[in-house]
Amino acid sequence: MKRTAYLSGALILCVILIVVFLLRINRLESQIQNIGGSGGAGLAALRDSLDLAPGLGEYMTTIQLHAGKLWFAAKATNWDLAQYELDELKETMEAAKGLNAEKNGIKISNVLDSVLQTQIAELDKSVKSKKQTDFQKSYDETLSACNGCHTEAGYKFIHIIRPSAPPVTNQQW
Repeated sequence: MKRTAYLSGALILCVILIVVFLLRINRLESQIQNIGGSGGAGLAALRDSLDLAPGLGEYMTTIQLHAGKLWFAAKATNWDLAQYELDELKETMEAAKGLNAEKNGIKISNVLDSVLQTQIAELDKSVKSKKQTDFQKSYDETLSACNGCHTEAGYKFIHIIRPSAPPVTNQQW
């Protein structure tokens, strides 16, 4: 009799746990459907809340670092390093495009794509030509494009200029 009571209690407990488990699965399925059905906004919010990926600010800071290193590499006529930093800058811009960020009505991915196809393409040509004057002109045009986007997106207080000191002190230019 005692054994039957234990088995009955264990069975009831298992049934309760299974029901709770199924209810939680159902709730998670609903949340996943809501995330997928909201045009990606729910997924972006989930990613932001979990903090799994860098945000636009982190990518922009990395772009700024590579741009600074690019400047000093070119000034030292270390064109191999300049090309490397330019490639890193492009790679980071491509990654930032993947965020599909929008700031004050400006689709940042579209701007990044445009800058990659125009100013960065010219910057690439100038690095390959190894001509300081061409490099400086295309570098300044790239900074101007970046600052134009910052202004249009409501962040005109972010104004990037030619660096006056190396961004790192432990690298030979």
